[in-house]
Amino acid sequence: GWRWLSNLFGISAEKPIEGEAKRRHHARGHADHQNRHRPRSPSVHSRAHSSSTTPGQSLLHDPASHVALVRAHGDASDEQSARGARTPRPCLERAASYGPLQRTASMHATTRASGHAAVRAVAHAAVHTPGSVDDGAPRENSDSEDESDTPSTIKSRLFRLIPSSTRATVVIFGADGDLSSRKILPAVFDLWTQGHLPHDVLLFGFARPRDGGGTLSTESEFRQHVRSHVQLGRGRDEVAISEFAERCHYVTGQFSDANAMQTLLREIEAQESRRRKLRNVSAQWLHATKRHADEADVAAERDDVRMYYLALPPFLYAQVTNALYRARAEMCSSQGGDASPYALSPNVAERYVLEKPFGRDTESCAALVSDLSALKARDTFFIDHYLGKELVMNLFVLRFANVCFGALWNRHHIKSVQVIFKEKLGVEGRAYFDHYGIMRDVMQNHLLQMMAMVAMEQPSSLSAEDIRAEKLKLLRAVTPLALADLVTGQYTSSDTHVGYREEACIANKASNTETFAVAVLYVHNPRWDGVPFVLKAGKALTDSKVELRIQFHQVPGMLPALGNCAANELVVRVQPEEAIYWKVQNKVPGLEFKVEQLRMDLLYKQKFVNDKVPPAYERLLLEVLANDHSHFISAEELDAQWRIFSPALHEIEARQIAPDPYPFGSRGPPQADHLAQLLGLKKFGGGLTEYVFQSERIAQEQEQQQ
Repeated sequence: GWRWLSNLFGISAEKPIEGEAKRRHHARGHADHQNRHRPRSPSVHSRAHSSSTTPGQSLLHDPASHVALVRAHGDASDEQSARGARTPRPCLERAASYGPLQRTASMHATTRASGHAAVRAVAHAAVHTPGSVDDGAPRENSDSEDESDTPSTIKSRLFRLIPSSTRATVVIFGADGDLSSRKILPAVFDLWTQGHLPHDVLLFGFARPRDGGGTLSTESEFRQHVRSHVQLGRGRDEVAISEFAERCHYVTGQFSDANAMQTLLREIEAQESRRRKLRNVSAQWLHATKRHADEADVAAERDDVRMYYLALPPFLYAQVTNALYRARAEMCSSQGGDASPYALSPNVAERYVLEKPFGRDTESCAALVSDLSALKARDTFFIDHYLGKELVMNLFVLRFANVCFGALWNRHHIKSVQVIFKEKLGVEGRAYFDHYGIMRDVMQNHLLQMMAMVAMEQPSSLSAEDIRAEKLKLLRAVTPLALADLVTGQYTSSDTHVGYREEACIANKASNTETFAVAVLYVHNPRWDGVPFVLKAGKALTDSKVELRIQFHQVPGMLPALGNCAANELVVRVQPEEAIYWKVQNKVPGLEFKVEQLRMDLLYKQKFVNDKVPPAYERLLLEVLANDHSHFISAEELDAQWRIFSPALHEIEARQIAPDPYPFGSRGPPQADHLAQLLGLKKFGGGLTEYVFQSERIAQEQEQQQ
């Protein structure tokens, strides 16, 4: 075990140092420690330290970190020997290529149970080593060229939202569906392999049986389903995939069947009870050996956390929660206890994750929230995964940590704000889309939330309550959408693809469901009065991207020689190829005076080479388990969002207004460009023309109506 640890981390294979020898060892200092402890694997050692770190941040050359690592590995090795299990050797190449903290996460992910205590001790040592923790003090600007090439990072420990002692259980309803297969299962697996979820996490899938409309029938089929979908990522470890699949269980039944829910709950209770016993045995061993007593107490007393993810259409939410309630009531009654609405055990914290769209209008949304009123607000998570995207979250830092943007972020400098969602694909077999359309499916939730992040005032803190309060204030200041500020479209056939109505999954061949929409909204407050906020969403367009475009006014009183210069624009590319860039005017090098608009850009894949941009679902699943609502929507926000769009949606349906046609693979209907020109834009998605005054726009609209 010591030799294995030495080969992996390039440290001495001697046993832990105790007593006076330990004190003298620390006093000798960092340099003497390096000279006395030569690595056994020079190649790995040299690669491991190729990253740029300060001496205080090093986990391998610091005496305190060394002792903590050796001790913890001794504890973990003893525990592993007691269990009689064999530890797989981790990939040294992968661990060596990471920085110290990333090596910690990598070791945790690959060694799993055997190295678990060691990793935790290393991360702990990194936090408590002098010089390794950022003290939070502001840093002065520096003219150092080296600093400009390396992004400033504040990273003092292995990131973890939930402690490793948490007993987590993930339950997915609709586990055989598209959302579960493409997003949730890979996200849970990645969190588990990265060490952000406890090693003994449990995953349960629930879906309809094959003869009842489902696609899977047995637990073995579900485990194979899990394997096939988590293997879609790069660099998957077959051993880890097999081990994760063994932690997955499966129950079938109808979503309204209380008996099927009883079967599910009993299986969950049985597996959680087994896990609890194993945890207690581990805690007793820690007490018996008088090691990590505080950790043993936490591990023994930690409550279970159970997350129910309803990857289902919204009309099934009430069926699932009511069936769970009836199942619990019958189970409690059979045990001679009182029925508890949504908690079988007081030691189990249960959280419910609900996917959009939340209703079809204000009334249906209110009915949905009412049906779920038995759930406590603190246990209910209305998820909008765009709020978990890296570039959307970065809007807080971009706006509130840069004084230049704070001064410009108002109607005096900003001409328009565009929130754009474009897809090259059509509906791709999603039959549910015909019941909602692009406005309900994307615009009313994803794009409106992104708009709120751009336009909201600075919250008092980053707590969920303060963030939600500011977003709600902003949404309530938005005037309801008018039909004059809306263009809808539906894609038709082209040389390469069939039209929307000819799609095999669309039953109504005369459907008027929109696949394209542009809506112009206005915020009635002192900061944004008169500024158009353009929300654009469409399928079957020229390309796929999601971005924010903040377009500024022309420079007032501009010199005649610069009169043809375009206005500045700030673009935040959310996906793909995450980036932030300014479009500014610059003189082209040469003897002649020529000005050209150029991009000052921050491309994430180039600047953050060693930093992974985490998928939104990974972040949000962790926040659910941590009971953090910061990036989730409140019921009040849902009501405010529907209040903006419901009047226009109802008027379209009442008047049976057909969407404008556009060919598959085009930019959308021409009517959208006309609306852009009324706002002084060449088109939506980029480009500015001369400013069109409000009076001119009103005159043009009146002329068009006549």
